[in-house]
Amino acid sequence: MPAIEHIDPQPVPHDATEVMIPMRDGIRLAADLYLAGSPRPGPVVLVRMPYDKGGVYSFMPPISRYFRAHGYHVLVQDVRGKYRSEGVPEFAVNEVNDGYDTIQWLTEQAWCDGDVVMWGDSYYGYTAIAAAISGHPALRAFAPRVTGSQLSMPLEYSDGTRDVEQMARKGYFATHYVDAHRYEWEPDWNIRPLRAVFERFFDQVGRRSANFDAEFEGDSRFVPAPLKALLESPPVPVLFTIGWFDICAVWAWHDVRALSRHPAWAEHLHLRLEAIDHENYWLGHAPIAPDEDHRTDPGALERLLPRYVDPAIEFFDAVLGRRGALPPRVRYEICHGEWHDSTTWPPPGAGRLEYHLAPGVLTTEPTPQGIRLEWTHDPAELVPSPGADPFAALMDRSDLAPIGEREDVLRFSGPVAGQDTDLMGAVILSLRLTAPAGANVHTRLLDVTPDGRAYLITRGQAHLDLAARSQHVVIDLQSIAYRLREGHRLALDIMSSDFPHYVPEAPASADPWHALPGEPVTREITLGGPGASCLRIGDRHIDDLRPPSAEHRG
Repeated sequence: MPAIEHIDPQPVPHDATEVMIPMRDGIRLAADLYLAGSPRPGPVVLVRMPYDKGGVYSFMPPISRYFRAHGYHVLVQDVRGKYRSEGVPEFAVNEVNDGYDTIQWLTEQAWCDGDVVMWGDSYYGYTAIAAAISGHPALRAFAPRVTGSQLSMPLEYSDGTRDVEQMARKGYFATHYVDAHRYEWEPDWNIRPLRAVFERFFDQVGRRSANFDAEFEGDSRFVPAPLKALLESPPVPVLFTIGWFDICAVWAWHDVRALSRHPAWAEHLHLRLEAIDHENYWLGHAPIAPDEDHRTDPGALERLLPRYVDPAIEFFDAVLGRRGALPPRVRYEICHGEWHDSTTWPPPGAGRLEYHLAPGVLTTEPTPQGIRLEWTHDPAELVPSPGADPFAALMDRSDLAPIGEREDVLRFSGPVAGQDTDLMGAVILSLRLTAPAGANVHTRLLDVTPDGRAYLITRGQAHLDLAARSQHVVIDLQSIAYRLREGHRLALDIMSSDFPHYVPEAPASADPWHALPGEPVTREITLGGPGASCLRIGDRHIDDLRPPSAEHRG
């Protein structure tokens, strides 16, 4: 078993004061308070996180000082059961009520002028959404980044498909939700069944995660409140930041689509779309050199802070009437291009491309005759995921050209771009598929360079709850704003696994966490002819083709 590092809480920073804030049930949550200058009344930036408010993992001391330098008091809180806070660590269970109670406590402090705003990435962006669900009137604005209300939950759809579960959900519980602290360890994904990877971990540390065990016991406590709860809450100005290379973007887009269709929330919604991954690495630096790695280089972190925090400060300043005007409804970065502003996403006038699938190629002309194409999925030889860390996708920026040479991957290559072409909007793949219930389909859209290297633009996947018998399955590859440069071409890969970023399918729809690899199985798609498989890039949205089921938790 690889070494396991136990991460204890860091000391309270020298320029912060730790306070214990009582919740309605008597549990006290620890928070570090950074007052801006003299403790006169002013607005407060609240951050609620499970990652140690004083540690290096999320850089909260320098971020708090950055907010403070712009005139904000800052309160950074360990969520219930984590680090210095009391209680039991429970993913998503208490964040609505604890968010409300913390905001209420803030409004009762002499140094708070009654205005509270919230900011954060990932889970500490989710806690901002949860506080908005609580409806506390003192929450004036929130700026969640690389997150969503249904964080880590596979979304379900009305056409009998759902998202393939990300491996990270179980790994998260074994890293952050065993006890009050954090465990750093590297899973051995060669072990089968997959659950045994975690059982060995629990045996070695001598304790278990109740959140992990609940996944297998039918206990549904550790799931976020449904998106409906946010939609039914009083609208609050919100700035969503979505990374084009963020593996969690699926949940952000899910929220943004719903909020943009809601008459009251739509008026308060602002988007910032960046060429970043979940760890805030930027495409322009990929692959990341040591002196650009903000997780290890202090200079890189210092250079990151303005890009990282300024958009929220400008947004909060405008909402609170301190200075400046609200940002445009949409501010987006084109990958390998420039920043632009828009009133909508996609921007007005964005072009639309449609590619038809023919053997080995993407073509703008439909193939009149139906052609069947097969690939064989071998559960013992899974298609590797791009890059070592799904959350730091731009760290190594893997060349995926060799993947297209595998027999279990279908690659379709488009024409060479005669000039720089900006691709903007939703990417939707409609496959005429034959596959059994329980099958997974993974897809990747690639940028192929003139010398043959292939880099990920975006990807999507679907798990079939129902068998597909030569019928259309719609796969959401999210939205993009990507400059396909002159001499480059698009490619599309179709396969049945993407491991270890996503849970592999199991034989005969068995539980993939308990099952051993089954026998190779063949899948089939139909190209050409009536109702042909096709790839759409542009202004038509996934929800026009596959609306989410009213019954799913989102």
